Parts: sequence; structure tokens; C-alpha cells
Amino acid sequence: MQKTLVIVGAGAEQESAYALARRAGHRVVGTDGSASAPCRTMADDFVLASTRDPAETVAALEAYVAQGGRIDGVMTIANDVPLTVATVAEHFGLSGHRVASATLAADKSLMKNAFRDARVSCADHWLVSSVDAFVATVRAEGLDRFVLKPIDGRGARGVLILRATDDLAWAWSESSSWSNRPTLLLERFVPGLQISSESFLIDGVAHTPALAERNYDRLDEFAPFAIEDGGTIPAPVDPALRTKIDRLIEAGAAAMGVRDGIVKGDLVVAPGGEPLIIELALRLSGGWFASDQIVAASGVNLVDAVMKQALGEAVHAAELTPTRHAATAIRYWFPPHGRIVSIDGVAAMEASPGVLRSGMFRRVGDEQPVVRSHPDRFGFVLVEGASRDEAIERLSNAMACVTIGIEGRG
Repeated sequence: MQKTLVIVGAGAEQESAYALARRAGHRVVGTDGSASAPCRTMADDFVLASTRDPAETVAALEAYVAQGGRIDGVMTIANDVPLTVATVAEHFGLSGHRVASATLAADKSLMKNAFRDARVSCADHWLVSSVDAFVATVRAEGLDRFVLKPIDGRGARGVLILRATDDLAWAWSESSSWSNRPTLLLERFVPGLQISSESFLIDGVAHTPALAERNYDRLDEFAPFAIEDGGTIPAPVDPALRTKIDRLIEAGAAAMGVRDGIVKGDLVVAPGGEPLIIELALRLSGGWFASDQIVAASGVNLVDAVMKQALGEAVHAAELTPTRHAATAIRYWFPPHGRIVSIDGVAAMEASPGVLRSGMFRRVGDEQPVVRSHPDRFGFVLVEGASRDEAIERLSNAMACVTIGIEGRG
């Protein structure tokens, strides 16, 4: 019997889920707050509702069901809306993360408190409700380098890496401007190897087909904004550390009430060699990490696993075990601020060895903004190689093909 899958979000990065669902023979219901969302044409039915408003989405889907529609599962990808997905799942009695867990994922302070209470390793953190409290905490704790971020943020919006000598009043104003909450999260900065993980849990056991090293080598250029410039699979992690990371993800997920399903991790390996959780998200990653990079590197399709779970089908460990051991790398273009007057060399870049996917987010005539968060990236290229070194070399060669002209800057 054909099943009907709701995919929350119909943006460009959700395309892989729509395509996979269609290939599997499922009926697809797309939801989005934009009537012109790119994947609307890939859906059998479309429901207009804000992906960030659980109540609105549930009401719209209730109306869909009342008109004869059917819902067998709900999921998302590359969309930081686990609370909406969980709310729909609970309301309609579907498989997926529970609302209580998704509530923790949607509030970084509640998440960190859950980790602390369960003694899960993470950076020291404080909730600060005013600029005075922020400055006082920095001084009282003797913080030299630290992170200030919205508790409800996404896409690195409002995330600042600061020092005690920086203009903290400006920092408070900047970070607060990206938040709908009256408080911000202050974290001790932990130097070390930054890791992106994507794990599927079965009965509390994490299956992590690949780990990526997050590329932060441009922090000084964009300071104090925390801008990630892609990542590389495999991360330089030995088997012992991989095991520690899996055990940490399991502990963090358990602290959030999760034993089954997808868990995306942002982690750091501290100078002593112990991994710490920065954040866990109860969704599939964006940035083509889950949909393309992990698949090319490991042969494991986590989008398929999440889809099966959403539709009440069993997911087995064998499906999550790597069948390939290749390398992948993704990087972004960050041209200077100004009006875009030319974009040259795209065809040569696309034909460059190892290129799997690329895209430009802006066109000639658009304005390239000052880089303050991840949505300010200009475009990307993703490559594969037999080894990490080959992937990075191919990436460099592909990016060198493209030149971007900015008015007044050459």
C-alpha cells in the first residue's frame, strides 16, 4: 500500500528527501511558509504553513486530513524545525522524536542544562539575561575567550567568539538582535578539533557512518562572527576517539530522552583528547552533509533511514554500516561586500575532477552582504576523492576555476 509522507520544508536543500520519497513510491505532502518554495513542484500535495510554527503546521495538516488526505509519517532535512516535526508526529500518532526531546533541541540553554544534570561532557555555560549580567559573568569566571549566542539561534546567526577585551556592549546588542528570547547563552571557548557527526540511534546505540572535520580556518578573517567554511570527511580521528565520540553522543541523546532516530552532533576534541558536546540537533544536517557528503564517503544514506523510521519501518544496523571509505570535502565562497558584476568559470569548475555538486546562491546584479552568518555564503562546491589529501587538492583546483567580480573591487 502506498504511504503518504509529510516533509516539513520545501526549500532547495530538502530536494534529496522529496526525490528519494518519490523513487520509493511514496505520496509526498510538502509544507512550507512560501507558496513558491522550490520543492513544491515535487510534492503530490502542498500545505502552506510556516515550518517554524508547530501549531500552524498541525492545523494545516488537520485540514488536509479532513479533506480526505492521509498522513503516515513526517520528517525534515536541512531545516532546524525538530519541534514542528515532533509536534506533528505526536499529534497524529506517528513515529519520530518526542516533543519533550525536541523542546530541548530547540532551546540551547535547556539542552545544556540537561547535559549538565546527566553529567554529559560539554563546555561550561551560563545563561545571561542582560548586558550587565553578561559582563559580570565574564569577569567573575575569569573568561578570556568565550562564545555568546542566542539560545534559539540557527545558521550561526548571532554567534560570536569573543575576548574579554572586546566591546562587550556591542556584542550583547549584536547577538540579541538575532534572538526572540530575552536571554543569551554564554559558553567557555574550548579550542581543539571541531567535529560534525550524524548518527542514527537504534536502542540507544549510535551508528555513525562518517565524521567530518569542521573547517574554521577563517575565524580571524570574520571575527568575531563564528563562520564555518565547510568540512572534510574523514576527520583525523583514530578508532579509540571514534568510540569515545559515539559513547558521548549516546549519553547526550539519552539526556535528551532519545534512544532511537537521527542525532546530529557538533563536538570539539579538547586539548586533553576528550570530546565535548557543543550541541546536538534532532534532525538531518543541511549543507549537503547528510544528503551527499556522507553518502559519497561511506555509502550510507541516512535520509533513507530517517524516512523509513518516520513511516514506521524498521532500520537495521547493517544499513548504517559503511560500504565505502572515500573522502569528501566542501567549501564556500565568501566574496567581499558589494554588487556582483560577474561570475566566471562555473562550467570549468563543474567539469573539474571529483566535483559532486556545486551551487551559487546569488546572481549577477545581486548584493553580496557582509559576512556575519552562514546564510551570507555566496556558493559552494563539494568534491570527492580516494583520500582526504586528494579531496582537498581537488577542492582547491575546483574553487580556483571561479572568479567573482564585485563592483568597485575588481
